[in-house]
Amino acid sequence: CCRSRDALHLEPHISPDGMHFFWLSTLEGPGAYNGGQEIWVMDREGDDWGDPYPLPEIINTAGSEYFPSTTRDGTLYFTRSPAGGGENRIWRSRRVEGIYQEPELLPEQVNCGRNRFNAFVDPDEGFLILGVGGMPDTQGGTDYYIVFRNELDQWSDPVNLGPRVNTAGSLE
Repeated sequence: CCRSRDALHLEPHISPDGMHFFWLSTLEGPGAYNGGQEIWVMDREGDDWGDPYPLPEIINTAGSEYFPSTTRDGTLYFTRSPAGGGENRIWRSRRVEGIYQEPELLPEQVNCGRNRFNAFVDPDEGFLILGVGGMPDTQGGTDYYIVFRNELDQWSDPVNLGPRVNTAGSLE
């Protein structure tokens, strides 16, 4: 990770079309909602990136939002940790005509185990890979799992990616 202007910047993600650069930041200033962990973005402007700005309050709350991942149609998947503590959960916000819609908490097949975070979505939204803690078939403390999504927006049970990916260590 790196620090600039006393802010933490982590978890970069470039949208599948290459037009948006998302990341977690603790930047403060105009447009920052809580000075905590929020998702920021820069838009592609020719050969350069535009000025950074936080995603709207419908995404960034008084809690912490992080690990952005997007689909080809602009749907945003992210992790949210509620203000004051609690479980990290995976959320999704559809983007309709350039506007993020009210985020929806994904079902228990995605929000499995005791703790889950850092979900990477396939650009075509066919699967998620996510870190999960507290599963009965764990190789260690936290493992990577894959969850498949069908055309009816139903999710499969999580599948541990096994010992070629996961280790007996506590964090993958």
